[in-house]
Amino acid sequence: MSTFTLTHTAQTFTEVPNYFLDHYMPGANGEFVKVYLCLLRSGDSLSVSLLADRLSCTENDIMRAMRYWEQEGLLRLRFEETILKEVSLLDVSPSKASSAKISSVDSASKDAARQGPTASLSTSSEPMVLSTVSDYIPPEKPHYTAAQMNQFIKLDDVNQALYVAQRYLGRTLNSTETATILYFYDSLGFPADLIEYLIEYCVSRDKKSMRYIEAVALSWAKQGIHTVERAKEVSTLYNKNCFAVMKAFGLSNRNPADAEAGFIKKWTGSMGFSLDIILEACRRTIQAIHQPSFEYADSILTHWQEKSVHHLSDIQRVDQLRRDSKETKPEKAPRTPSNRFNNMTPRSYLYEDLEKQLLGR
Repeated sequence: MSTFTLTHTAQTFTEVPNYFLDHYMPGANGEFVKVYLCLLRSGDSLSVSLLADRLSCTENDIMRAMRYWEQEGLLRLRFEETILKEVSLLDVSPSKASSAKISSVDSASKDAARQGPTASLSTSSEPMVLSTVSDYIPPEKPHYTAAQMNQFIKLDDVNQALYVAQRYLGRTLNSTETATILYFYDSLGFPADLIEYLIEYCVSRDKKSMRYIEAVALSWAKQGIHTVERAKEVSTLYNKNCFAVMKAFGLSNRNPADAEAGFIKKWTGSMGFSLDIILEACRRTIQAIHQPSFEYADSILTHWQEKSVHHLSDIQRVDQLRRDSKETKPEKAPRTPSNRFNNMTPRSYLYEDLEKQLLGR
């Protein structure tokens, strides 16, 4: 396999950002983490086969890991036709939208604003899960004084975001809701246009609760979403995957519940399966138990992951191995129950002799 160019800034040491260790690594497959660390460590010229040899895995495993990190926004892959030519390591930190903060905010608030985007934010593999993320520790929400809030509101982009939020929500924001939006801007590092899209996104789903909007914002922060373009991209992919899975289960008349969305996130994220493999698991679930079951499909996909399934053709290989195992397995002899009757040695009789004895012959 041809080599590809790796572009990064590492020199004589390997620097692993705390941001990656704290928020990307915990939710990722361990093999994916190994590939990413190996890319950080490596020089400028690599090949997929070289990485596979170094990590004692297959080339498909390497590509699967790279596609995962590309989806997470940490890599950019460039292909020429079907050949991988360049891998670029991207900045792990989120966009520093809140770096230009107002100088009149007290020093503690300014320090939190500077450190938030680089030390407190979180990204991971979760695709648009619109509920509170239990394994995500968000930046602490500051308590803004009235003077601090007034200083933020004087910023044109913040004032515009608050105005748009009130228009979409159809109400005047109270102080708590205003502080929450400032939290998106100040601590999560969301630019004003992303905050506007966040409100629009939630309202379009008939969700106007600020608590719900905050849960979505934290989910986006966990995924490293800090631009409107990235939010739309992830939203489109998530909706496409969810729609396809729900349709395969015959549940296209509703949105997935939180638990169901969690399974879809797991299959497309940490397990790294493509949509065609997931749909095959859904089809086999319906064929086996005649009803939709995310748990049953998850058991199928877990088995396929253990068998290193990466393509539909790999499923045929696993099926054939199972059939061969059944054919070579010796059949068990029927077991004779053990009791006091069949423990006795059976006697052999000739019924003609018995008849003669009975007749006295």
